[in-house]
Amino acid sequence: MADGRAKFEWGIASSQMALMANLQHDPKKGQPFKASDFNPFAPKERKIVLRGADMKDALMAAFVRRRS
Repeated sequence: MADGRAKFEWGIASSQMALMANLQHDPKKGQPFKASDFNPFAPKERKIVLRGADMKDALMAAFVRRRS
């Protein structure tokens, strides 16, 4: 129950922090801030990194036609 309350309060606080940061932000210098940038409970976007044989297999599947 305390965890839910903390998430709720961080949601409100992070929205206010994003608003304040965007008031001071120069739009010519990049993307505006989002509330998730300030919220420690927000799910982070995971980047998929492929290396070696996995990268080769992914590229082969995407660009090489298999003849059947």
